Amino acid sequence: MAYTKYSLTPANNTAAPPDGAPEGMLPSAVNDTMRDMMAQIRDCGDGIRDGTYTMTAPKITGGTITGATFTGNTFSSPVISGGTINNATIGATTASTGAFSTLSATGATTFSGATVANTFSSSGATITGGTINSTAIGGTTAAAGKFTTLEATGVTTVQAGTAALPAITTTGDTNTGIFFSAADTIDFAEGGTATGQFDSSGNFKFNSGYGSVATAYGCRAWVNFNGTGTVAIRGSGNVSSITDNGVGDYTVNFTTAMPDTNYSAVGNVTAGKFLGMDTLLVGSIQIASRDVANAPSDQSNVLVAVFR
Repeated sequence: MAYTKYSLTPANNTAAPPDGAPEGMLPSAVNDTMRDMMAQIRDCGDGIRDGTYTMTAPKITGGTITGATFTGNTFSSPVISGGTINNATIGATTASTGAFSTLSATGATTFSGATVANTFSSSGATITGGTINSTAIGGTTAAAGKFTTLEATGVTTVQAGTAALPAITTTGDTNTGIFFSAADTIDFAEGGTATGQFDSSGNFKFNSGYGSVATAYGCRAWVNFNGTGTVAIRGSGNVSSITDNGVGDYTVNFTTAMPDTNYSAVGNVTAGKFLGMDTLLVGSIQIASRDVANAPSDQSNVLVAVFR
């Protein structure tokens, strides 16, 4: 028996007895129809009373349902104080266990002691327990774990670290990497030993035979040229040209000027001759070569290096 065969519109219940009451039906059919309706009413009432009746297309707009089992369809703003959702026992509106294909919430969603499988997407979620990739987490920060790709649109902050345990390192070589020994300072470590540093003044320091990290003073300019006949540069760095001022007199012109004239220049010429530094400018340096008699002399090999 199924009471749903009856229409909610009285005039539409004209099916053949006992499923309806058409005009002109026999008196015996009236009895059959009434008896069928009585059975349907009893069946529906017993099901509602005992909590065993299955509703295939329910529409619930309010009220409280206790100890009921729901399958399929949609419920809007229900008050549920018992029963199951997807065979999971629930209390009030919170499922204590169960699997959901899609879980949607318009407000804040809090997970406590939960394991999230597959994909979890949230904006502003607070996670107070559970795991990420089988790794226990605390608050919104994973105490440990592995990510194939870690992407952040804002600032990413790491611990300061040490030479022995750098803050940024790689798997299998955790005593090699980058750490931060002081404010505005970036340090580098290899094998647990500090090997390089950019200090707070922008100086680069490294350990390459010094025994410890020390400031590296780079060569700002260098040149190797032939000073006889037409001056010709063989090789150079930060030197744009050589000016031949006369016999044994040259000006080395810098591509990028020095910050000041407090630099140091060293040089050499062909064996048995000597080289002197005359005028130091931020954009160039004038040098002079002499023979053993201290007379100006062009040299085939003139070598100059500038440090600052």
